[in-house]
Amino acid sequence: MRRVVSVSLGSAARNWEADLTPHGVPLCLERRGVGLDYEAYAQALRELDRDPDVAAIGLGGLNRYLFAGRHRYELRKPGEMARLVRNKPVCDGSLLKQIWEPCVVREAAEAGLLRLRGRRTLMVCGVDRWGMAAALAEHEADLVLGDLMFALGVPLPVRGLAHLERIGRSVLPSVTRCVPFEWLYPTGESRDVPKYGRWYQWAEVIAGDWKFIGKHMPAEAGSLAGKTVVTNTTTPADVAALRHRGVEVLITTTPSLDGRSFGTNVIEAATAALTGRPVDTLRLTDLLEHFAPLGWDRPRVEHLQIGARDEIS
Repeated sequence: MRRVVSVSLGSAARNWEADLTPHGVPLCLERRGVGLDYEAYAQALRELDRDPDVAAIGLGGLNRYLFAGRHRYELRKPGEMARLVRNKPVCDGSLLKQIWEPCVVREAAEAGLLRLRGRRTLMVCGVDRWGMAAALAEHEADLVLGDLMFALGVPLPVRGLAHLERIGRSVLPSVTRCVPFEWLYPTGESRDVPKYGRWYQWAEVIAGDWKFIGKHMPAEAGSLAGKTVVTNTTTPADVAALRHRGVEVLITTTPSLDGRSFGTNVIEAATAALTGRPVDTLRLTDLLEHFAPLGWDRPRVEHLQIGARDEIS
């Protein structure tokens, strides 16, 4: 059976496998954690690149690109890791973040599952998920972007995508070349540090990368009561943590098997394996064609306080 393997900077304790054969797809998805060890990460990539059973490789815990509008900037360390793979598609999830996640936000909003117009919305990092941020703005959310806070530790909110694009085009060329990746993104099993509580409390909707959201959210029971979270890559423990804090609705942009939602890098690598095409040639129609038979073409919505689960039909 063909395999898609995501190598992650996270702990091996979070490893998992998912067999898609029961869904009519002869593909196995795997996560392989190496801890915060770049040498082990590089060695795993080289081994997988030589393995004839591996159809595509995911870069887990690494963002290869950041975006500011139409401009894309490659982060130095993830770029180096990606270029170690010479024979297989290697995916960091950027394609899904740019074209799939905004589609999920739009569908959820248009189906009434995600109310955005005028609602206070905290997007933890827009340059990581520009497509999602743009879809939130398109639906007239009262949007605060937390890029300076969550990625750089500068306690200043950014209001509006135009402002963030100006900041991004100014600082990303140097930041992506010179700043160590682990300074910008919660890598491995980094310790949770509640911060920016004012903005968590301000927001009615909290959106973006789960690593950022989970690392800094308040710890107290009921501290996020009634809020909606739009994110990805949540485990059962993550869902329990949100339920403990009182989150009302959880929307994940990638599908779930056995209670765990996939990372965008995994789904992107699976799409590359299924289509046999280079990732940069794929379009939204290609994703929909392959996602629909698996039931992956609808947002996953959980009502955490009543245990109900819903999807767009």
